[in-house]
Amino acid sequence: MSYIDKIKSGDKTFYYLGKTIRISSNKWKKIRIKLGTEKPSKKLIAEKLKELKLEELNIYNKDYIDANKLEVIDDFKEVYQNHVKKLPKTIIEKEESDFIIRFTYNSNAIEGNRLTLRETYLIIKDKQIPSGAPPKDYNEALNGKESLEFLKKYKGKMTIEFIEKINEILTKNTGVIYPGRIRFFPVKIEGADYVPPDEKDVPRLLKEMIDFYYDNKTKFHPFVMACLVHAKFVEIHPFEDGNGRTGRALMNWVLMKASYPKLFVPVNKRLKYYEAIDFHNEKKYKNYCNQMFDIMIDQINLSTKN
Repeated sequence: MSYIDKIKSGDKTFYYLGKTIRISSNKWKKIRIKLGTEKPSKKLIAEKLKELKLEELNIYNKDYIDANKLEVIDDFKEVYQNHVKKLPKTIIEKEESDFIIRFTYNSNAIEGNRLTLRETYLIIKDKQIPSGAPPKDYNEALNGKESLEFLKKYKGKMTIEFIEKINEILTKNTGVIYPGRIRFFPVKIEGADYVPPDEKDVPRLLKEMIDFYYDNKTKFHPFVMACLVHAKFVEIHPFEDGNGRTGRALMNWVLMKASYPKLFVPVNKRLKYYEAIDFHNEKKYKNYCNQMFDIMIDQINLSTKN
């Protein structure tokens, strides 16, 4: 909780906005923002609270992302929320529908789905089957829409059962033998040197990922937390198929729970995205989070300029 400090220096009194935060189990740190020599107004305090929050986030997130990028993401959130307040419900619904289509198209295309953005639109909006579209690609488009609708309605906690449900939705009717079932067999990732963990370790690793989320979600910036949960999940690779799509859906659930706008990984940034995941596999976490930010910067810039 923040507070006002008054510190005397000679004949002058200086006001500071302060907060004491825990940085380890037995270590605390006091952070301060200078307010001036006059008793601060409510308006000034409100402005400085943002700076104090950013300073707090910088302390927790300095090993994961450059500080100026956190500020851009928070500006993105503020612009998005102000934008939504001005719109009628019908326009908000159209924008949400457009995001679902773009997220579904890009997330599926990263994994090799051959549908175009226009074809994905026709399937999701009108349930039209484009000429020559394979049933697997068609069903993946429908599943992408259903997964985001499920996440939007879901009010529970992150659990293994919740994650299983996301994967079940995303992989149903696509030829997957065990949709939504934690794998009990080894898997390999095509085109990557990384080898996922042994199947017997998957339940434990998923539980550790979930514990990590709940132990740290108030410390790490929501974007950093979303990126870390996504990468930890993809490393575990807990399902027969659909791990990338499930991880990207889970990333958006983390953002949504923190009231941040959803984001997608553009298919034209696929190679940079794979490089980012390699950074995380190599434990280069700051490289990973910064690259994930750079991958999504076009969406963020577009929103903050409007």
